Amino acid sequence: MLCAITSLATGTSWGTAGTAGIAMVGVGEGLGIPLPLVVGAVLSGAYFGDKLSPLSDSTVLTASMSKVNIVEHIKSLLYVSIPALVISGIAFTVVGFNYTSESIDLSRVDSIMGAISDTFSVSWIMLLPAAIVIGLLAMKKPPVPTIAFGSLLGILWAFFFQGTDFITALGTAYGGFNLDSGNTFMDDLLNRGGITSMTGSVMVIILGLGFGGLLNYTGVLQVLVDSFTRFINNVGQLSVATLLTGFFSNVFGCAMYVSLILTPKIMEKNYDRLKVDRRVLSRNTEVGGTLTSGMVPWSDNGIFMASMFGVPVLQYLPFLWLNFAAIGLVILYGYTNTFIWRTDEA
Repeated sequence: MLCAITSLATGTSWGTAGTAGIAMVGVGEGLGIPLPLVVGAVLSGAYFGDKLSPLSDSTVLTASMSKVNIVEHIKSLLYVSIPALVISGIAFTVVGFNYTSESIDLSRVDSIMGAISDTFSVSWIMLLPAAIVIGLLAMKKPPVPTIAFGSLLGILWAFFFQGTDFITALGTAYGGFNLDSGNTFMDDLLNRGGITSMTGSVMVIILGLGFGGLLNYTGVLQVLVDSFTRFINNVGQLSVATLLTGFFSNVFGCAMYVSLILTPKIMEKNYDRLKVDRRVLSRNTEVGGTLTSGMVPWSDNGIFMASMFGVPVLQYLPFLWLNFAAIGLVILYGYTNTFIWRTDEA
């Protein structure tokens, strides 16, 4: 729920994973909860808020490519995202009861808390940079300068409150943070960040977009999609075909943006033929493109999340319960004609 609120306010699943997600992984480690389960809960919350935030680049892109107003796109997603959050929330709660006080190793919590207290100055003032960034984003301020401003605040806070040399603090923006506290878990958790840590993910996105464009230009993806879209005769089949198109675009394009760009372009004629409103297209594209990207180990989301938490995709994949619930709901709505809008009705 914390990750869902954070991503809803900031509009970024990646940013949520790198902030609130890292914190939750630390808490889960201290409580002795399996790391893949914690990561699954983190990503379920992160993707939930990301899809419903007007600040999300993927949400804006999907609405734009589907030729749907951003507000109408988000409203259509509510019918999938809210039930999926409830379903996954109940599932995580039930499983969480298996980790009772008898199974919690409090010595691990004390060790981590002790290492934090010995290394950092901890007080409510440390929350101000994050609170300011979330507040500015919630006020719909431009995200790039807002996040850059948050980074500057972090550097100033390190200098004034943590006793870090200003040049060293400034260098973390490029090379990341380095810590040798003696606590292996905390060092592994915090020794990351900076521009250099993102070069691999950025390269995957650039190459993925190029490769996806090449597949689209040569007609390879169109041939693959036509092999199963030619049999579409009802909304249920249409929904499944859209999900598969989004998924295969992630598999072959290696980037979520490839999927969000190509899926509406490939599938729109089928929606128009069956007189299904474009809001359904944008919703199904979001679910099939964004929520399956983290399931593909070589996609931009898969690479980023696996490297961020140190958990391979195939290990946290079974615990992406919100993603699976959303996919199931899209298929259910399609075959039962529930929350499906028609163009003739409009």
